[in-house]
Amino acid sequence: MSEASPWEDTKEFLASFEQVAKACRWPRDQWAAHLLPALSGEAEEAFRGLEAREQENYEKVKAAILRGEALRTERQRQHFRQFCCQVVEDPRRIHSQLRELCRQWLKPERRTKEQILELLILEQFLASLPPELRSWIQARRQRECPQATNHPQGL
Repeated sequence: MSEASPWEDTKEFLASFEQVAKACRWPRDQWAAHLLPALSGEAEEAFRGLEAREQENYEKVKAAILRGEALRTERQRQHFRQFCCQVVEDPRRIHSQLRELCRQWLKPERRTKEQILELLILEQFLASLPPELRSWIQARRQRECPQATNHPQGL
């Protein structure tokens, strides 16, 4: 089993980072600089996507990282929901692919049963809304991404 990445749970990692920053009494305007060496993968990409001035603002960096995570979760959900096999050559392989897509989206190793249920309920709730209301909610959630990504579902 490979060693877990500190970024496996982005919200938990950022909360831990903030506790360390406070305990070390780092000035808040230096937090982004202290966080930078810990960034990798998509978190680093989110940081690099910010303007230079925004890269110095921890809150903007945090929001960009959480927004990236929310978008990744949505892509994983879409991959799972849009899975379709054209030719059934090996049903076990298809089942395995579908299982992996589901695990990538729902992350059962990190989420509780209740959080997974909330993910599924929220998805069904959004799907049941009229398209214009669903679009309005999704647009609002994207604008307010830090608040939305604090939701345990991460949708």
